[in-house]
Amino acid sequence: MVMQFRTIPLAQRQDIFFKLVTLQDAKSKGIRESKKIIIDQFQIDDATLEKITEEGMDRNWPPLSDNEEDSQVPDSDVDMDSVKSIVSTEEAIETIESADVETKSTETTDEVTHLPEA
Repeated sequence: MVMQFRTIPLAQRQDIFFKLVTLQDAKSKGIRESKKIIIDQFQIDDATLEKITEEGMDRNWPPLSDNEEDSQVPDSDVDMDSVKSIVSTEEAIETIESADVETKSTETTDEVTHLPEA
């Protein structure tokens, strides 16, 4: 049985949104594949997921919010092992990207421009 938007408690909608955004941010899954995973896991339809996504974006739910206090997701039955795996993938991507930035920054030289004195 597919759950309808109006019957899903707020905490569970937040969990669904959190997991969807986390999957998409990990860049290991495309948007379409991420949505399919969430739809299958939470037994919801595409329209319900779309409403949850809109609500989460409108209300700046975690992980979108910058405030650490706001980024607390309520306890639920989310499979934390898969979330940890996603976060590990994200951290690996960030490490690679920051190493690339550091390499590029050491390749540039600092050039000082002198202005004529008045």
